[in-house]
Amino acid sequence: MAFQQLGKAETMSPIESEHAPFVILLGWVNCDHRYLAKYSELLSKNGYSSLRTIQPTFTGFSIAEAPRRLWASNILNYLLERQKVQHRSLVFWQFSNGGCWVFEQIVALVQAQGRYVPIKNAMAGLIFDSAPCVMTITSGRAAITEGTRFPIKQLLQAAFLVMTLLTFVLVGNTSKRFWNRMLKETLAIPRLYFYSTDDKLCDVKELETLLDMKRQQGLDVTVKRWDKSAHCAHLRKHPDEYIAEVQAFLAKVSKP
Repeated sequence: MAFQQLGKAETMSPIESEHAPFVILLGWVNCDHRYLAKYSELLSKNGYSSLRTIQPTFTGFSIAEAPRRLWASNILNYLLERQKVQHRSLVFWQFSNGGCWVFEQIVALVQAQGRYVPIKNAMAGLIFDSAPCVMTITSGRAAITEGTRFPIKQLLQAAFLVMTLLTFVLVGNTSKRFWNRMLKETLAIPRLYFYSTDDKLCDVKELETLLDMKRQQGLDVTVKRWDKSAHCAHLRKHPDEYIAEVQAFLAKVSKP
């Protein structure tokens, strides 16, 4: 689906305040818009407009970075063309590595290209849901087949293993490269992390090492951790706590 066709993914809040940030939702791999729309609805009810985007699975797991870089640049261009950065702040909300892979490219673009400086200056906050994750073959295979059934599940697993082998042979360890970039990302804006200790797709020890590093770098880090909550299912499992954290964070980063 061409990005231009994703205009319907923009949700405007009827009670939006002039001080409210515009929120960009970066969905997880194989995410359905109807599921991501629940977050748009939550935002709208609380006075925040949003744009939700879900990169194609092929783009997310492509050997080359170019498709993800193009997807990220399309998002940034959309924000500039729709004048979303004029007199307002932006919050980027990443779900799982599917969202973080796009965020990785967004960070690279706003730091390297002058035309995106207004977006970098407008960035006021970051939200990470079940992300970022250290991706292993086992967790990657589980992520790409989440919600699928036989025989599609087995076909996707086989394709993932082949793609992983080809990627390692042709371009090296992309998972390690991605994680190193997440460790080195130091945008000086507040960030909120949602995760659970029983997440089968996320290495909690590695994530908490990243969180400690962010704190040591002097960044404003807020964390909400649960002992029992599935990957990208925290809103469904703990709605009251989740919504309260989001409301408090968005109020914190809203322009005075």
